[in-house]
Amino acid sequence: MTPVVADGLQKPGIQFYRWVGIPSQGEGISLEAQIDEAIASARAITAAKGETSRESAVAWDIVEELLSAAAHKREKEPKNAFERYCDEHPSASEALMYDL
Repeated sequence: MTPVVADGLQKPGIQFYRWVGIPSQGEGISLEAQIDEAIASARAITAAKGETSRESAVAWDIVEELLSAAAHKREKEPKNAFERYCDEHPSASEALMYDL
């Protein structure tokens, strides 16, 4: 389970973060929504604490982990019939990709 910065707890001179687990597939918010929230949180922390702060580094590490989880999820999803057809017939007009 990848952790996400949920909220900051203040103590004199020290910034603490409460970490919560990401819901498994099918429950809670989607992975894409979690990525969007993590990016927004990382941007806010970076703006408040600076680009070189530890909090900023941790926040962007969380974004990177979520993006990695999304990439692995896409790799595991089975191909649909059209994708299998394109793999089997790369010269078919439906399978050709054009650069514009």
